[in-house]
Amino acid sequence: MANWLSTKSVAEKYGIPKEQIREWIRLRYLTCSSIGTEPYEDNDPLIDTDELDKALEFNSLKSYPDDTMMERVRKEHLNWLYQEKARLEKVNDDLLEEIHKHARRETELGENLEKMMNYTHEILEIHEKMMKDYE
Repeated sequence: MANWLSTKSVAEKYGIPKEQIREWIRLRYLTCSSIGTEPYEDNDPLIDTDELDKALEFNSLKSYPDDTMMERVRKEHLNWLYQEKARLEKVNDDLLEEIHKHARRETELGENLEKMMNYTHEILEIHEKMMKDYE
C-alpha cells in the first residue's frame, strides 16, 4: 500500500528541493496524486514515498573502498578546474618559452664575452710588445 505525502513534506523529509521533485514527476519517475485537480496541474501533489525510496536507493551512489580518500565535486566546479588547468598550462608554456629565449640570449652573451676577453688579451699582448719595442 502506498504511503502518500505532500511535495512539501517529502522535500523536508528527504532534503530534496521541490523543483527537483516536480521535475521527477514531470519525467514520470515518481507517481503522484491530487485531490480535486489533475496531478500535473497541482502545485503540491501527493507523492508515493515508497516509490521515492525505491528510486533513491536505485540511483544512489555505491560506496567504494577508496571513498574515504576521495572528495566528490560538482560538475560546474570540475569544469572550472579543467579550465583553470588549461589556463595555467598556457601560462606555464609561455613562461617556458621566455626562459628558453633568455637562456639562448645568455649563451650568446657568454660567447660574446669570451670573444671580448680574447680580444682584450690580444690587445694587452700587443701593447706589451709595443712597450718592449719602444724601449
